Amino acid sequence: MDAILTRLRFAQLLDSALPVGGFSHSFGLETYVEEKDIVTGDQLEKYILGQLHCSWVRMEGLVIKGMYEAMGRQDAAEIARLDHIVYVQRVARESRDGLQKMGKRLLKLCRSLYPELSFHLIEEAIDQYDAPCTFPVIFAWISKGLGISRDESVYGYLYISVMSVANGGLRLMHIGQTEVQTIVTRALEKVSSEWEAVKDWPIGKMCSFGWAQEIYAMQHETLGSRLFMS
Repeated sequence: MDAILTRLRFAQLLDSALPVGGFSHSFGLETYVEEKDIVTGDQLEKYILGQLHCSWVRMEGLVIKGMYEAMGRQDAAEIARLDHIVYVQRVARESRDGLQKMGKRLLKLCRSLYPELSFHLIEEAIDQYDAPCTFPVIFAWISKGLGISRDESVYGYLYISVMSVANGGLRLMHIGQTEVQTIVTRALEKVSSEWEAVKDWPIGKMCSFGWAQEIYAMQHETLGSRLFMS
């Protein structure tokens, strides 16, 4: 595939307007705002950087690394194992369901956008090993199928994660577009160093220790009025 076309297709995957349902989920951010624990741009930025450090690079980043290794070996069982790990590490039911629904929608969309890709391995993981199809796993599978390098795939996923929280903050808070984009710019400056710090870790060291976020995500189920599904 032409290198320019490859990167343009990858950029399409990073678009927040991609119809996979990401705009419907805040993964606990709405509870923070409702409880007035995040009310300023500085607090939103600290939340994003905390998620980047505590969860996104150490869990999803290493899962993407593991996906590239498993796909290189054509190991459907390992793909399913990684998928289950991502699924169960989300304590809140709404968050688990959200990641799964987004992943399934992305896979369905991929069949229409990239019919030339081979779906055999991911279908084997689903059919034989009951892979739940979480968003990070399907994103990694598509990225590698498009010819994107492992690190580029991780950076792309981290970009999506930063933008998702920033856009959620824009919808939930009294904050302007310029301030949000400034927060995004500063957060993206940390992405490379955060991934560099863990990218050589063995897959078995993947972890997530953002427990406050998980608690807020569970409490989201009981909010009286909700804009987001999680």
